[in-house]
Amino acid sequence: MKKLVPDPPRVVHSYFCVHADLLPPDALAHTSELLRGLIETLEEHRRLHAGEPRQNMLANVTHAADMACALVEHALARLNIEQELPA
Repeated sequence: MKKLVPDPPRVVHSYFCVHADLLPPDALAHTSELLRGLIETLEEHRRLHAGEPRQNMLANVTHAADMACALVEHALARLNIEQELPA
């Protein structure tokens, strides 16, 4: 059965913007710092609320953030190595 009235469009508000001249290594470094803060916040919340329901979901988010942080730091390390190689 089709809807007679479609859902209204979703409006997404961004509270920050990315400068067009931001270099990729700088963006990765900033992303790494943001992810580290996210991981620390999640881990502290999990410590304070140990034993409460739904902690597994937060553990999954923490694991995903850890993996994302590792990938960003790997990319940064590779960029630094490539910049140090003689041309």
